[in-house]
Amino acid sequence: MTFRSDHTQAVTWLDGLDARLQTFERDAFFELTSTSDREWWAQTIENNTQTQSQIITLLEQSIVQQNSCLEPEAKGVKRVSIRGRQIYAYQLIYWAGNALIPSKGEVVRHKCDNRRCINPKHLQHGDQRENLQDQKEQQS
Repeated sequence: MTFRSDHTQAVTWLDGLDARLQTFERDAFFELTSTSDREWWAQTIENNTQTQSQIITLLEQSIVQQNSCLEPEAKGVKRVSIRGRQIYAYQLIYWAGNALIPSKGEVVRHKCDNRRCINPKHLQHGDQRENLQDQKEQQS
């Protein structure tokens, strides 16, 4: 990994990436709640070499902004193609990078209120109601 010194938060988070991906395991609950979306996420996490490589590349190529936000060089919210799907880069980093499978209605929230940010330390999950509440609080 070739990170600039201003990427320290990402480097710290990446230290545990391989371990998180390796510990993913399908359990009985997964089998009961399996959908095509959940299956896609499980396979993305299980394909940990490609997933890890794509996450590392995204973070390596990001630019540090105010408040330690990491933004891809692309304009707008960065989308990536992985395993035949287009998703937001922050979704790949949060869900797959933490070996989590989103349930219906769950979203990735930005603590920094910057949708372009892919800093894993700025991302958390919640639901759409919480996401809208975050936006209202930022506007106040």
